Amino acid sequence: MPTNFETAVEKLVDTLAHHNSIRAIGLSGGERPLPAPDEGDIDLFVYCTEIPARSEREKILMSLPGEIEQVQIGKLESGHWGQGDCFLITGVETWLLYFTVAGARAELEAILDGQYLGRQDSYYYPIGRCAMWKTMRILHDPDGFLYSVKERLAEYPATLAQLVIHHHLDALEDVEDLERAVQRKDVFFYHFALDLALDHFLQAVFALNHEYFPSRKRSEQYLQSFKCKPYECEQRLRQVVELGGKPETLVQSLKIWNDLVCDLKLL
Repeated sequence: MPTNFETAVEKLVDTLAHHNSIRAIGLSGGERPLPAPDEGDIDLFVYCTEIPARSEREKILMSLPGEIEQVQIGKLESGHWGQGDCFLITGVETWLLYFTVAGARAELEAILDGQYLGRQDSYYYPIGRCAMWKTMRILHDPDGFLYSVKERLAEYPATLAQLVIHHHLDALEDVEDLERAVQRKDVFFYHFALDLALDHFLQAVFALNHEYFPSRKRSEQYLQSFKCKPYECEQRLRQVVELGGKPETLVQSLKIWNDLVCDLKLL
């Protein structure tokens, strides 16, 4: 039996789908169960020929009295996550994130063409958009837009994998900050440099396994499923982090890290 929340989301999607400019709606997170209040939020990605004006978006939400509360139209105005409206449905935080179909297609092709190989603006991974699209739950797609995106992403392009791998392996060559932190026995500086290096390491490993890198969340879970990785990769990475927490063990941490990077290059 669907929950009140699931029923309310279905009603919301049906209402949005009646707007002429809205051509596709998808739910990020794959087929995971929808959260209960205080257990998380959901993101609905809405793709349009033209993004409806704020007044139109508010009118859509106000046509659903009873289920929707604390509406904030335009809480996000632009950027990587589009134009976003936030509200509660049966107590669950819900986001409508609006994009144009043309903009999404252009972004997809730019990512697959290798124009965005690393992290952008501190914590946005363009290639993570591909991971999201690939697992997105399609709720409305009369033109087949989201289905075509999924087909496009079904196989990780070999040329993209090569570009990603070389980009991040090249970045791993720069160990100056790590070495300086070890010399100074500066734990905080070491962790700053290690975080950047770990980011490059993980993205290279994901590309090596032809998996779109989603974000840093659940990295170890993904690593456990990969076949192509350095020997005892997860265990050694944990050692790097653990030993990097004390000034007197930074040397050991860096030694294990350097060996891991060497093993990755051999792969």
